[in-house]
Amino acid sequence: MEFWKTILGLTRRKVVAIPVFALTLALAAAGWALLPERYVTSASMVLVTPSGGGSIDRTKPVAQTNPLLQFTDDLRTTASILILAMNTTDVFTSLGVTEDGPTDLTIDDGRSNPQLLGVGTTGPFIYMQVESDSPATASKVLGAAEERLKEELEDRQNELKAHPITFVQVEDVVRLPPESDLTAKLQGAVGGALLGLLAGLGTAYAVERRKLILTPEAPEAPAASAAPAVALPEPARTAPGDGNDDADGQGNGRTPGDADGQGNGVTPPPALTDLDETGPIDVVRLNAR
Repeated sequence: MEFWKTILGLTRRKVVAIPVFALTLALAAAGWALLPERYVTSASMVLVTPSGGGSIDRTKPVAQTNPLLQFTDDLRTTASILILAMNTTDVFTSLGVTEDGPTDLTIDDGRSNPQLLGVGTTGPFIYMQVESDSPATASKVLGAAEERLKEELEDRQNELKAHPITFVQVEDVVRLPPESDLTAKLQGAVGGALLGLLAGLGTAYAVERRKLILTPEAPEAPAASAAPAVALPEPARTAPGDGNDDADGQGNGRTPGDADGQGNGVTPPPALTDLDETGPIDVVRLNAR
């Protein structure tokens, strides 16, 4: 939570927000300029049977049939065979498409095209798409791929010794010219903007944390000490027989515990006399009568 509060506080400072914003725009522009523009062209084809049908019966006259009414699962199988035959490294290399090259080629039954995704599973479609950094290259590779597909279809039918009248044909449904695709450039711009934003805020956060670490903390004020207790002086005690009390009959007019004339309310214990130390003495009379 403290991290996000610090980041939010940094974005509110003009000294941080303006440089970070400028860095973000600069890296976004660099990402847009560095990535090349791409061009995409595609062709959708369908397999059809000949107008005379797929078989020959010499005992009967040849009947004319509409090829668009003869779509069967057999044609879909043929389309699948052609797609598998075209998606090989040798074919791609002969068409000028390499693994790390600037040109990409896609050949499938239409599943990679959203417009053909719904109908690609119900008809013998073959879809080709070429993406390259040049519109001329994209058109050239697509034309070469179509010619190679037709040759592959014809060679296979010749190998199977099918009669030319019964040959399956490939017809173009739609062919789109090369169009500019800005997806790569947009991705570069977004990536540059994110990099600039993270780098700018990260640097500002690191500097802010370093300032907090290097700044010495203010010393704390010492706590007020309690006033020391004033010790009262103890009253002086006089030894027995020193003439300072009234026990020996030489009183000085001061009461015990008031030796300084400034009585403090403390009365010392009475001094011991000889009688107290020896106890009572019996009187012995001699020649008592």
